[in-house]
Amino acid sequence: MSIANHTHYFEQQFSTLQHAEQTTENSEFEQCTFTDCDFADGQFKHCRFIECSFKNCNLSSLKWNYSSLENVSFSHCKLNSLQWTDVDWPALSINAPVSFNYCELSNSSFFELTLKALKLTHCFAKNVDFRHADLSGSKFTGTDFRDSEFFQTNLTKCDFVGATAFNIDLNNNMLANAKFDRFEALNLLTSLNIELCD
Repeated sequence: MSIANHTHYFEQQFSTLQHAEQTTENSEFEQCTFTDCDFADGQFKHCRFIECSFKNCNLSSLKWNYSSLENVSFSHCKLNSLQWTDVDWPALSINAPVSFNYCELSNSSFFELTLKALKLTHCFAKNVDFRHADLSGSKFTGTDFRDSEFFQTNLTKCDFVGATAFNIDLNNNMLANAKFDRFEALNLLTSLNIELCD
């Protein structure tokens, strides 16, 4: 099955779809599943995704172009080099309308976004921009955050248990009631310019 412009899809199953470098405009996908699909370097322009799931898909360098995502899950997907700031996020969403599990999100940006209770678990998130974002109540268990940026980020009540390689300045981020593994929490002290001794 291919994807057409200006079309409404409901409970459709898209499998092994080769849609790289393609553009889809003004289409709506409701309760659809995408499995083993390739959307790399493509574009979704003003599309809407409602209660959809992406499994083992390649969406690297995809452009959202103000498409909306509502209760969308990504599992075992490649999502490198994405500007999540280009999504048309629901204005009244209490919790993050997206979740990521075992995904690659390197070189992406969540700059200034409000995505409370985001689920970003067991992911590889290298060089991701989380500056000025509100991610309070999020779950980051098992995620590798090497070289990612946190600055004036709201991480209140976030769960970092099992997360690794994060560099979070205690003086410039909100971390009240956040949870960390005891050993990995030592990474937080690097911002204090202190010396740890055995």
